[in-house]
Amino acid sequence: MSAYTFYQVLKTLLAWVYLISSAFSPAVGGGDFAPSQPAAPGDASMYIRADAVDTGIDIYTPRVEGGGYRYGPSMILNTDGSLDVWCATDGPGDISDMISYQRLYDGGKRSSAEKLALKPTGGGWDDLSTCDPGVIKFGGYYYIGYTTTLDNRGVDNDICVARSKSPDGPYEKWTGSGWGAEPAPLIEYTGNPDYWGAGEPSFVLMGDRLYIYYSWNQNEPATRLAIADATDENWPATLEYKGDVIPEKNGGADSTDVKYVDAFGRFIAVFTDKRFSSDSFISVWESFDGVNFRQSDIIKTNTAQYLHNCGISGRADGHIGAGDPVYLGYAYGEWGPVGWATRLHQITLSLSDAPQTDDAGEKNIEMPITSRPVSAVPDILTVKAEKQTYTISRSQQVWILAYDNDGYIFPVLAGTRFYGYDRSVIRIVGGRMFPVGEGSTRVFFNWNGMRGDFLVKVVK
Repeated sequence: MSAYTFYQVLKTLLAWVYLISSAFSPAVGGGDFAPSQPAAPGDASMYIRADAVDTGIDIYTPRVEGGGYRYGPSMILNTDGSLDVWCATDGPGDISDMISYQRLYDGGKRSSAEKLALKPTGGGWDDLSTCDPGVIKFGGYYYIGYTTTLDNRGVDNDICVARSKSPDGPYEKWTGSGWGAEPAPLIEYTGNPDYWGAGEPSFVLMGDRLYIYYSWNQNEPATRLAIADATDENWPATLEYKGDVIPEKNGGADSTDVKYVDAFGRFIAVFTDKRFSSDSFISVWESFDGVNFRQSDIIKTNTAQYLHNCGISGRADGHIGAGDPVYLGYAYGEWGPVGWATRLHQITLSLSDAPQTDDAGEKNIEMPITSRPVSAVPDILTVKAEKQTYTISRSQQVWILAYDNDGYIFPVLAGTRFYGYDRSVIRIVGGRMFPVGEGSTRVFFNWNGMRGDFLVKVVK
């Protein structure tokens, strides 16, 4: 355990102020639009057009010290006009990415406190990363599909899914046969392990059928489709694979987010192109059956340079209803240690008699990133064990660490409860593990309502 600065110790004390205030926060509702009704396919002679009405606002800026990021926003519009937003966020220690949750009001001008919705399971299929969220709600559950990264099989990425009754969790993960603590893939990458793999899911509910769009990259990135039976509680076991629906894109493109526009009778798909460049833009595609897509427009005017990993808002079931405000979100900033900001635009959707696929006549905007100062009282995102997996042959102390949205990590000094582990393998007293017998066990812990887990392997 490394030494901690005076500031980290101070934050440890201030953390209790945060916890006392947050303990009285009301439960989070949302996702409350009625299910969308079937819409007839639109006029195929017309093309969907999307325009950013202004230069947008930042809903996240990196911290002055150490950068930070929020990318790949998945956004659900509620009946009161608020917007639930899930983003990939930088993780602490041996975790590369987690998924945060926040509710925005007034088009992003006001927001709730940011919370940690989902993080990796120590020693599990998603051991190192949960990122690229795609969120939908049906049957009383929010489902987060996400990318897992660099698992121990030598393959870069697969897709997992988790569910919760509340947008901010806690979430239980698909296990391969049901829902619980041990994650299994929703979609497993079976291509060349030298390439990026599968990930970046997006969902649309069409009646009783759940359309799952995802990236498949074994050369250049393509968007694929699988369809599941949404009436089955264990719908991940019902996938029907449909193959590529948006063909291989150039290496400057990334994840596709898909919604269904009820008023126009068509799917809309957006992804960033020429990502991380001064010439970046949003590519807009459309489909009338959800399978055959064509490019219809680009969004470049009013957007930031160096943008990447975008998302478009919709209702809880992945539909954009007539008259709904529509939002586009993305991360932007050059590749490097400074960090990325996250920007939100309101956009307009209309129809045109011709596609617009050339960005030469449009110009985006150079937007310098303004870093934010460190907060006085920590907004704690999560707690985690110092390691995701421990291999022990003798007693060892487990350090539980708190992680705030300024990137500071500091020790939790008291109040942690350990539970759910196999006492024939280990016992834990005062945060110290004592081996009992050879084997492995998952350990769960709770600190003031914040949960985590890690894996322990006992060897001779």
